[in-house]
Amino acid sequence: MIAEQPNLLKLLADSRFAEGLSNSHLQSLCRAARHIRVPSETKLFQEGSFEDEVFIVCSGHVRLSMNVPGQDDVTFLTAGPGDLVGWSGLISDGRMTATATTVEETVLIGISGRRVQQLCEIEPELGYVLMRRVAQILSRRLLATRLQLLDLFHQNTGAAQ
Repeated sequence: MIAEQPNLLKLLADSRFAEGLSNSHLQSLCRAARHIRVPSETKLFQEGSFEDEVFIVCSGHVRLSMNVPGQDDVTFLTAGPGDLVGWSGLISDGRMTATATTVEETVLIGISGRRVQQLCEIEPELGYVLMRRVAQILSRRLLATRLQLLDLFHQNTGAAQ
């Protein structure tokens, strides 16, 4: 991974993740962030590993997969521009629940979960805004998972008839 520092504030402000964040919140997040350009097929993190950094996808795509016994890794989501991957570093102990691998060259903003947690202690309003944003993301992912399960259930019951 190659860390760069172009206009990080503009890159963050232009991301779908940061829509509606105040300039002061954006500046606070930039203090915990870095710009990264990652080649295709680069593993950002491994399921079960402990990681501090969360990523906002600026361009490119990141494949999220889980290990399924007897099937190796199964892709369950492809994250694109504006999506957040590695959220466990923000709200838990940092144990990754999936493996994240870039699909193509990808530009990311990497943010230290530990540093963001510290910022949120100092700036509770920022913490509230970020937790609402993460909750919205998790809600969308939960809905997508439920729809996939319904589709799988439908396929299995249809094949049984």
